Amino acid sequence: MGAFKFVGVGLMTRLMLLGADGFIGAHVRARLASEPDVDVTTVTRRGDVDADVRLDLAESPVAVAHTLRDVAPDVVVNCAGSTTGEASLLAANNLVAVSNLVDALLTAGRPVRLVHLGSVAEYGRIPAGEAAREESPERPVTPYGLTKLAGTHLVRTAAAAGLDAVTLRVTTPIGPDAPVLTLAGRLVGQLRQIEAEGAGGVTTGPLDDVRDFVDIRDVADAVVAVALRPRGRAALPSVLNVGSGVATPTREMVTALLALAGFTGGLRTDGGGAHRDTALPWQHADITRAREALGWSPRHTLESSLHDLWHSALAHC
Repeated sequence: MGAFKFVGVGLMTRLMLLGADGFIGAHVRARLASEPDVDVTTVTRRGDVDADVRLDLAESPVAVAHTLRDVAPDVVVNCAGSTTGEASLLAANNLVAVSNLVDALLTAGRPVRLVHLGSVAEYGRIPAGEAAREESPERPVTPYGLTKLAGTHLVRTAAAAGLDAVTLRVTTPIGPDAPVLTLAGRLVGQLRQIEAEGAGGVTTGPLDDVRDFVDIRDVADAVVAVALRPRGRAALPSVLNVGSGVATPTREMVTALLALAGFTGGLRTDGGGAHRDTALPWQHADITRAREALGWSPRHTLESSLHDLWHSALAHC
């Protein structure tokens, strides 16, 4: 996608990227590196990673406000949060953290745009054969989905109060450097181990669900499209779905990845590896609104995402 201009030509946009060390955050960071006139300040919870600032959004609202004051960004992109863990951890990083951030932005005394990363899990059980739209019922059934929806409600409320804020509800991201917390990332890890040991089989949990797999680079494109959208244009909807717009059986994705890796061994689906979406057998998002509002469309096929995932893993060997 081409470059987006947030303010006047020749003016630098200051952008604060929260969660810059995560799967989405790292790809947003890489995508922003190709944008001229954007000064990015990276923020992470951990102190042992390459970032400009260490900040735990859930730890102290005062610290969040002070960081916002010191960085003085034009745009904040929030890729921080937790996808797994105890309910208390999910609540802290997906709800308390967002509350602290929104409060700091509303009292910043200057206009700041917020791009917040949400999840399709906020819709809960999508009826099989249907695609969730932004106005679909929000009935999450997992702690992850509940805490993400609570965070989105905070952002939506802040937008109604005048904050320039948009939540992007992302489906199942896939692509280069997918972490082991994802099914595709775990599979790649198993396949690399099998290659190293010269034998073995692949074990997963049940593969009966359907997912809307979206390339992580397409997600990053959507984030940048919102973050650097010129001021003065018509306001965006407070929530936009970001996905591939294609419902793919998980077994089909697994089979394609195994074939790409040249794996001819056995596949067992009676093992562990359950993840947060097992309670959601069907996932499919309608991305019409994002296409129309942003001029954004996913550019990568599932096949190209898997190809690049596998070869990124080989490059790290």
